[in-house]
Amino acid sequence: MKWITARRRHPLAGYVVVILALALFGVGYAALAPTPDQAQAQTLAAEAPSADEVDIAEGKAIFDQTCASCHNYDGSGTYDEDGNVTNGPDLREVGPAAIDFQVSTGRMPSMDPDTQMPRKPMAMSEEELDDLIAYYNDQIRTDGAGADIPYEVPGEAPERANFEDEESYEEALAEYEAEYDAYIEGADNTDMGMKLYLTNCAHCHSWSGGGGALTDGRWAPEIHDATPRQIYEAMVTGPGAMPMFSDGLITPEEKQELISYVKTLQAEPNAGGIFDLDRVGQVAEGFIGWTVGLSLIIACAIWITAKQRAHD
Repeated sequence: MKWITARRRHPLAGYVVVILALALFGVGYAALAPTPDQAQAQTLAAEAPSADEVDIAEGKAIFDQTCASCHNYDGSGTYDEDGNVTNGPDLREVGPAAIDFQVSTGRMPSMDPDTQMPRKPMAMSEEELDDLIAYYNDQIRTDGAGADIPYEVPGEAPERANFEDEESYEEALAEYEAEYDAYIEGADNTDMGMKLYLTNCAHCHSWSGGGGALTDGRWAPEIHDATPRQIYEAMVTGPGAMPMFSDGLITPEEKQELISYVKTLQAEPNAGGIFDLDRVGQVAEGFIGWTVGLSLIIACAIWITAKQRAHD
């Protein structure tokens, strides 16, 4: 031990310690960092249904029954003489991601085209949706128009009703959960996701993802129940009043960071209790708290001086 004590005062001792620390850090990172196979697994997800897994004829029947009354049988939409949408807009260039988003969130088909539709259970099965999208791509979509469905991003979890036995369901559920965890955990820059969300999303959907009011009677929906794929599709298609964030504006990697941050918001405990004010945001909640507190102080001051005057 004496030789260590004698040498720790050497002028180069500090540099040696730094070099050893960097070396130890590098070895530790090399041991814990994912291998190429593991990194590939982080982006592994479902693929688009193959041609033998979909029925285009069935997709046509679904479209004619549930979509054509508003969007026309060729998807060209319905318009008045001035070019204003009467029942439904032109679908030929919106892309399959828009179809998947609107149908999977239960917003379409809609019985009232003039009203913003809330999220609700999907009106058809996953197989029927796959058939509908296959028909849309084959017969209605303008070549290459619109955004494709990001199948590499996890969508809805499998449902027990779609499987013949419990074993098949458990296997599919385990595969989905592995893909979901790999996608969420594959985002390694929480700060980037938070900054992207606060810059592009929070002013409408609130800092907590709880949604909020917009102009003209519209609202930004809460996004707690949205799947990663639905959030991605909303960004690349811009439904309703939402702006469109193409992959050129926010890259797929940045979208993954943002979506991962949104999922952490969903799991964030509500520290406000009964006084959370619907989690409208720290600034708004602070202002309300300051206003209420100041009002109580003024009221107490008035009450105290009034009693003093009455006593005098």
